[in-house]
Amino acid sequence: MTRARDRIEPQGAPQLTWLDKVLGRSTESGPSSVISRQVTAKSPLVIQSPRLGFLNLLGSQAQNLIEADKEAMASLFSSVSQSDSTPPVCDVLMMYVRISEDGRVEGSLDEFRSIIFNARAPIVIVASENPANNYIAAGRRGGGGRANLVMTLDRKGDLFPRFFFRLFSKMFAGQSMPMAWVELAPQIPGAIQESCPSTIFAAEVSHIVFTR
Repeated sequence: MTRARDRIEPQGAPQLTWLDKVLGRSTESGPSSVISRQVTAKSPLVIQSPRLGFLNLLGSQAQNLIEADKEAMASLFSSVSQSDSTPPVCDVLMMYVRISEDGRVEGSLDEFRSIIFNARAPIVIVASENPANNYIAAGRRGGGGRANLVMTLDRKGDLFPRFFFRLFSKMFAGQSMPMAWVELAPQIPGAIQESCPSTIFAAEVSHIVFTR
């Protein structure tokens, strides 16, 4: 059974030994601080009418990616918002950012974890590609906020929006995020995940489901 803070990683992403460094593991309150109980597979966090938010700090460079992701996912959510500066308050945050080698989020005065905190989103997806070492550096800079966090290494073209449309659809059908993830990207050592983008998934909040 997957427990809170379990970590799941599709084939092709780096090994998990460094994830604690990436994620900061702060005890500071984050978006999930409203959860006063243990989240489990039998007692998941249920989000009613989830809101989808887009944060674009890449300007026109990310426009085609955002359009593709919106087209694939927006119809599933009760509302969609977008910002080019501060993160919109939402339930699922899609971030289009460049993380530098020293871990700074380019174009923002806030740290990576602070952006997550300000969005109050229990699910955060870095939808732009960044090197693994840059994610490590971002984690070392500290900051509050935790979420079911997805960090993208390689979108693999339209596999990215297609994968997350299927993932969110399963969550609306009552399957929790970690369980749906494992079904879509079976965790078999050495297996090639041809139908999945290359990402790192850290299930800090753990089992989340959607309802309308």
